Amino acid sequence: MERFEFQLAMLQQGAEELEKKIANFTTILMQLKTTAITIWVALIGWVFTSKIDALVPLGYVIIFGFCFLEATYWKVQFYYIQRVNAITQFLNNESALNESFNARSIPEGLVHPLGSLKTIKMPSLWRAICAPSIYIFYTFLFVVNSIVWLITLKTAL
Repeated sequence: MERFEFQLAMLQQGAEELEKKIANFTTILMQLKTTAITIWVALIGWVFTSKIDALVPLGYVIIFGFCFLEATYWKVQFYYIQRVNAITQFLNNESALNESFNARSIPEGLVHPLGSLKTIKMPSLWRAICAPSIYIFYTFLFVVNSIVWLITLKTAL
């Protein structure tokens, strides 16, 4: 097998691996949301059944803990999405593709692109937290937890 053919095969395999990794991270992110809501609902149920209103602020710990955990996984998934975007841009750039086939070489970082690429940076934790898929869900939980806390404080008075 010639070097260029090997690079093409590795490019294809790398693209498939990236898609699998992104899908796996999507599954993990959904499982984190499911776990967060399950634990939070269990805590709120425990508060109402046991009448221990002081446990409601523990909901904030659950919310913030899972928010940061999900943001960390989201950062990695977003990095892989950027890698797929780099491959897509290369494959859709006719002149770069022609140049690559004429030179019989794939640009660095695109052949089995699972390692780090110096041109693509990992997003910050703050950017991850500000992703709509994260902040909308956890802001909703935060607001509901605050309403529940206000209700428990009001009934305690």
